[in-house]
Amino acid sequence: MNKLGFLAVGAFALLLLAVYWFSDPMPEPVVVTLQAGPSPPRVPPSEAGMDSAAIQNAVAYAADRNTRALVVARNGHVVFEKYWGDTTFETPVELSGFTPVLAALSVGSAMNDRLIPGIDQSMSNFVPGFADTPSGKKTLRELLAKDDPEMDGAWGVNLVVEAVERVTKQSYDTVVAERLWKLLEAGSFTMERRSAEGPGAVRGSCCMTARLGDWVRVGELIGRHGVYEGNELIPPEFAAQMLKPTSKDSKHGFFIHAGGEFAAHDLVWLESDGRQRLWIVPSLALVILRVGDEPSNEKGWDEAMIPDTIVRAVAVQDVKAGEGVDPKLFAPH
Repeated sequence: MNKLGFLAVGAFALLLLAVYWFSDPMPEPVVVTLQAGPSPPRVPPSEAGMDSAAIQNAVAYAADRNTRALVVARNGHVVFEKYWGDTTFETPVELSGFTPVLAALSVGSAMNDRLIPGIDQSMSNFVPGFADTPSGKKTLRELLAKDDPEMDGAWGVNLVVEAVERVTKQSYDTVVAERLWKLLEAGSFTMERRSAEGPGAVRGSCCMTARLGDWVRVGELIGRHGVYEGNELIPPEFAAQMLKPTSKDSKHGFFIHAGGEFAAHDLVWLESDGRQRLWIVPSLALVILRVGDEPSNEKGWDEAMIPDTIVRAVAVQDVKAGEGVDPKLFAPH
């Protein structure tokens, strides 16, 4: 084929792509409008038993690495927040990598209402049409653990979402709104569609846009083992299991990273593109959120720098003996 022939074929292919794109556009996202509750109370770091100077070391590191927000919360209070540009606590952000953990929390919510007796049941118990398929033989535990190398991660999350929709008889956006977001007093959010309608129409594996500060609330729920402001939203046993490595060699719990090398041995985290992170330390009732863009190659990125600096900002000497804090949870300072 001569050069003109290649050009003609290429132009025809582009024309077909354009026809396909404009004739079958992506479905509009689902927008859920909610009235947010009051913003969490603010207290100074000293009142929360933290060293302000140490926190500033983390801020200096973050500021040099394309950070738009750094928020620190402890015991349900925001103890420090720093924003760059026009970002605020209420700014909507898409944190795709954080989104799957909501599927695990939704399973816990359904368990709280005894709609899911346990996570060792196969998917065919929830979706009868799956009975003779490989997916139908998978248990909820296997899907939550992500330990099957043959199972696509996004597909596994969306299967969990479909199981939750079946047992609650609600669309997934309604599940998130009614069973999580409203109880957290969080605000409006947007979810991407997989299809126009029916079970599994909303994507659970990525692409949720929600207010920046509402992810701090999610961190509080996770860190308090399913309890938020005294209300049990998730069975504590399941919530604790979410945070443990799912096997000896695993580095994640149920749609959450675990088992890393940090100054607090029980630190777990969510991550999204751009080195966006939600670090949670249950033993210290500590939540740290970093939102921003990928740091430059020149500056580099130390995964432990921000969380370890803030963990070490906790005034350990203020913790009295006998309050249930195990000193073995912490690396030498």
